Formats: sequence, structure tokens, C-alpha cells
Amino acid sequence: MQADPPADRPALTIAKFDKALHDRSAFSCGFAPIDHFLKSSLSDQTKSGMVAAWIATAGEDPAVLGFYTLGALAVRSDFGPKTWQRSRVLDVPVIYIRAVAIRQDMQGRGLGTALVIDAMRRCLGIAEQMGAAAIVLDVLEDDHFDRRWRFYEDLGFRPLGDPMNPTRVFIPTSDVRATLGG
Repeated sequence: MQADPPADRPALTIAKFDKALHDRSAFSCGFAPIDHFLKSSLSDQTKSGMVAAWIATAGEDPAVLGFYTLGALAVRSDFGPKTWQRSRVLDVPVIYIRAVAIRQDMQGRGLGTALVIDAMRRCLGIAEQMGAAAIVLDVLEDDHFDRRWRFYEDLGFRPLGDPMNPTRVFIPTSDVRATLGG
């Protein structure tokens, strides 16, 4: 995906992770476990099929500005909307956004929104191929939790209602399709 940049910035590119093309060395989102994951575990997890990752860069600069990862997940049908409960299945297939992270100096500039919308569009394509009732993610609990919660709420995510994961939110793929098309 290419986004039109302001006149003073190069174009944003969001591309599938390639260890040889994406420079992760200086990335810091301000949360050490995520930074460590990007620098130390992402390659192994993508190789093993645990996650797929997309990286945001600017112009020809290989430095990672932000990223997100996707994986498969099933959630219990007794959580979420009533339609899941009436489906008579134990587990509902969903696409799990395992991580969304923005380099600290890029936070608050719209990159997080661009990445989540890109992820949502990508999830629609995946749902067309394999079926997925929703997109799910866990809102990171730290000093910025309230801000993050509002961010995802503003994008249409709502609490899943899982008492074991109270920060897990979801958005039905039908809502994403209605909003973004596809």
C-alpha cells in the first residue's frame, strides 16, 4: 500500500516483512517486550508460520517506522455478539492482530491508524479465502492503556466479553466490509 505523503515527507510503504529489506535495529516503540519481539523473534515466528508481518517504511529508507502482525485464532462462541452464540459452534474463527507498534518518534502522526486500516483490509481478503467472523486484538495494558482503548474503540472495536481476557476487543468482518468495502 502506498499513501500520499505531505510534501515534506516521502511516501509511506506498507510491505510484507523481509528480513533482508527491513532495518529493525533502531526501532523502539517505548515498550521493551514489543521491541524485543521485532528485533529477536519476528524472523523465527514468520518462518515457522506463527505470524505474518507487515512493515511500514518511508521512501527508500529501510528503517522500520511501524509494523503489525496477523495470526489465526478461534474464540469461544459464548463471547462476542449473540449471533455467535446462536451459531451452535463452540469456537468462532477470527483473525488475530497480535501486535501493532509505532516507532516512538512517529507516534501521534496517523501511522497507527494507517497500519490498522491496512490490517483490516488485508483481513477482509483473508476472510474471503478461509472465513473469519471478526478481527480480534488485545489492548496492551500499560500507562497508555486508556489512550489505546479509545483508539481502537474509535476504529469500531468493542469488548469481546471474555472474563479471562478483559482487554480483548473485536470488530466483526461484516462491519469492516460495510465500512471499508470489499
